[in-house]
Amino acid sequence: MNQREVEMNSRRNGLVFGIGIFLLMVAAATMVFAAGQRQPAGARAVRIAYLPPNFEQADFYGQYFMGLTIGLEEQGIEYELVRRTPETHDNHAQQLAIVEDVVTMGVEYIVMAPTHYEGQQQAYRTINEAGVPLFIFNYSDPFPAEFGARAQSYVGYRHSDGGKAVADYLAANYPRGTKVAIIYGTPTQISYDRGAKELHIANGMDVIFEHYANWQRDQAYDAVQRLLTARPDVDVIIGCSSFMAMGAVRAAADAGMLDDVAVFGAGAILEELDSIVAGELTAAWYRDPVRMGQETARYIKLHLDGRANEIAESYNVPIVMIDSVEAIREHIAPVTYTAQGRTVP
Repeated sequence: MNQREVEMNSRRNGLVFGIGIFLLMVAAATMVFAAGQRQPAGARAVRIAYLPPNFEQADFYGQYFMGLTIGLEEQGIEYELVRRTPETHDNHAQQLAIVEDVVTMGVEYIVMAPTHYEGQQQAYRTINEAGVPLFIFNYSDPFPAEFGARAQSYVGYRHSDGGKAVADYLAANYPRGTKVAIIYGTPTQISYDRGAKELHIANGMDVIFEHYANWQRDQAYDAVQRLLTARPDVDVIIGCSSFMAMGAVRAAADAGMLDDVAVFGAGAILEELDSIVAGELTAAWYRDPVRMGQETARYIKLHLDGRANEIAESYNVPIVMIDSVEAIREHIAPVTYTAQGRTVP
């Protein structure tokens, strides 16, 4: 098989809900995956395809998936979730093939985070032509008219808000002239929005280094190693994704320079939170993926009930900076920890 495929079947169990029930669902889903079987159906389940570009339980897409399943339970929806991802996060052709496949399977809803917002226009049109309601997540801006496609809703956040949060934080906590390095993902608008170079310059910061690390931890590590050798006077490194930020942290640690340089992340996934608690990562902006998933489930319920006109075209979660245990306790969804069998710090 040339693509990873996971089918997760879950059933509503009365009106009982809580974190303990969710953990039982996760365990049951793991057994279903291992056995390659489906749970027996009583009432007809709504078949929903969940199509992120990659998936790890503790990362953004895993936490969004948690929120989606929790939300479906909260809404009392009998459902079956089909989760499929391409081999790599940037395999655009494979994600298009996955879209074509799940449309052929007859799914009733598609919840999708595209591998490339602009590059998956054919996938969007394929879904529209099949008449399957599409919910886009990780983006809140509606498709421009030239895409020739539309989604039922766009659930996410503005990436520029994340970039602005870091820029505002630096302006409030660092002097003008602070030397800043920006590690972008790819040459796309998302990278530029998150990097917010113009805002840093406007705030009097000195952007001395920029590099594209393709959203990869190891490429960010290599870039930061070279940076620290060439410009050991750098004060701040901004990683435009969680994994790139953690690659930067590791490079600074291996160079013995964690006390000399501040590293900022993007997303505040569990690994970043652990690094903040450990005093390694300085801070990361946070957009609550659990809440996004719950909101998507609420919209699916509205659509099922014939109330599609009540679905918001765009939904934005607020962006906050996480830089301490206190901020974690105030802003981070507890299920981020409890779903991993851990307690909130």
